[in-house]
Amino acid sequence: MNVDDVIAEKIAAARARAEAAKRRRAAFAAARNRGLALRHAAKLRNQASARTTDGSATPTAGAATAGFNVTPANDSGPAGTSVEDPDDVVIEVTEAEFHTAVRDSLARLGLTYAELEDQARRRDFTSAQA
Repeated sequence: MNVDDVIAEKIAAARARAEAAKRRRAAFAAARNRGLALRHAAKLRNQASARTTDGSATPTAGAATAGFNVTPANDSGPAGTSVEDPDDVVIEVTEAEFHTAVRDSLARLGLTYAELEDQARRRDFTSAQA
């Protein structure tokens, strides 16, 4: 076995490690996305179920949405009945509220928008939250 064979083996091992890491990251991202989708659906169901039958929000629902205007997407049915599908909740925010939420989220992460954008472009995030 000569030096070229040893180097070729080390290169092959490094490539295998890099591929294994890429597969682990992809599996983690897929599991995280599934978990986030389930979490968000559950949160919207909980918010919708916390509303009273007349459509006004209870204090719990109002606190959970932090001042955002939460309305069911289809809030009236035939003959005055209420039709509220827990998955059909619309949260309306103003542009200022949106920018405030983005700024606060980035501050919690300790990132600037440019840094987050760069991580997204490289598809290499510093944390699962990013």
